[in-house]
Amino acid sequence: MSAYREKAIHAWTPESVRLAATPSSFAKSALFYIQEIGHFQAFAPYYTEREQLESFLLVYTLAGAGRLTYRDVTYELRPHQLFFIDCMSYQHYAADAAAGGNWELLWVHFNGSTARGYYEPFAASGSPVVTLRPECRIQACLTQLLQLNRQKSMRTELASSLLLAELLTETLLAAHEPEPLSTELPPYIAAIIEKFEQHYAQKMTLDQLARQHAVSKYHLAKQFKRYTGFSPHEYVIGIRISQAKELLKYSDQPVADIAPLVGIDNVSHFINLFKAREGVTPLAYRKQWQPASIR
Repeated sequence: MSAYREKAIHAWTPESVRLAATPSSFAKSALFYIQEIGHFQAFAPYYTEREQLESFLLVYTLAGAGRLTYRDVTYELRPHQLFFIDCMSYQHYAADAAAGGNWELLWVHFNGSTARGYYEPFAASGSPVVTLRPECRIQACLTQLLQLNRQKSMRTELASSLLLAELLTETLLAAHEPEPLSTELPPYIAAIIEKFEQHYAQKMTLDQLARQHAVSKYHLAKQFKRYTGFSPHEYVIGIRISQAKELLKYSDQPVADIAPLVGIDNVSHFINLFKAREGVTPLAYRKQWQPASIR
């Protein structure tokens, strides 16, 4: 592993703010914690280039334009866009001279014991850059964090952790929310959802559904996820697991009988699916819901 490396040109106005934090041992062990936070009104030739820094970085563009190179891909950064990166990986970000050279940004370096748990599903969305909707609270969270950290106290660390949790949740939602839609649910998508809800125990393949609705299976899969946030397979598995939970709680049928009733013939596969989604086996789930007197 290479050593920490950073190069930069610090080109920003006197009104710009950069605050460094020294988190307590309690914050490092139990909270999300800020390492640095700021509000820059930067201008070309401002840039930062680094790698191997144990930190995560969120940068929100308020005005102007910047550019980010991260994991061998370069992205344009425009107002109302956010990037979220792991600073262990190589990164280069700069004011975009070709777009006027000015770049106003809110940013925070942070870490925490569960920070990577938020970063990894965000990274799985594909791009480190997301465009935020007007109602998103990310700008407000960053502004509150900056104001809060102008003075240090035990309360500052607790309140900062709370705001960072909200900030990360909003970021993850922004990365994974379905694409904004300009039309109502297409009839064939609505029909497939109804079929899943009513006939979840039946065997259904993507090929069969595509033929029934005269669309390609690739188009069907893409549009279904666009409108629901789930693949067809994920959607029907979710229904099957929910139905299985009802039977486990309110019937005494054996697990081996419940699996085929919800459309999963292989009992071992059913147990694995159930545990992956609920964190416990079907039998353990049933015991959790049984009154103590009949255990």
